[in-house]
Amino acid sequence: MERQGRRGSWDYDSRTVVAPADVRERLGLADPGDGRPDVMRTGYVFKADGQPVMLSTSWEPLEVTRGTAVVVPEEGPHGGHGVVERMLAIGVVVDGFVETVGARLGTAEECARLEQPPGSVMITVDRRYPAGDRVVEVADILLPADLFLLVYSGPVGVIDEK
Repeated sequence: MERQGRRGSWDYDSRTVVAPADVRERLGLADPGDGRPDVMRTGYVFKADGQPVMLSTSWEPLEVTRGTAVVVPEEGPHGGHGVVERMLAIGVVVDGFVETVGARLGTAEECARLEQPPGSVMITVDRRYPAGDRVVEVADILLPADLFLLVYSGPVGVIDEK
């Protein structure tokens, strides 16, 4: 945002909830059976110069973060530092991320929240952060397709020619 001369900000709402079935599957969580909350759900509205430009909902398993200083992503001593740094603060090493990108029409509510015309095309991103044999966060990200390009890059390994 700074490089574009824009001011970035965000609003959030965190609460403990019972994970929906699709989130439970992506996180590899068993059904709690007792109806007790098993994830921290944080809904975000990201803004550029005060205008909403992206929605994101993150889900973190409480069995990983419960009772720690990072249980609420945007609060405490590690608030706002991102999942990789927050997890490292409690001894969990995130291995990387996996994103699945798609597109669909926004719902009436999504379009209204993003101040876009009804039925606008949205980019969807299903982001997962694995740490060893488990996933420690999943996020559902939504951006207006006509406002963004997604650019990805990363290191490549050296081929061992032995």
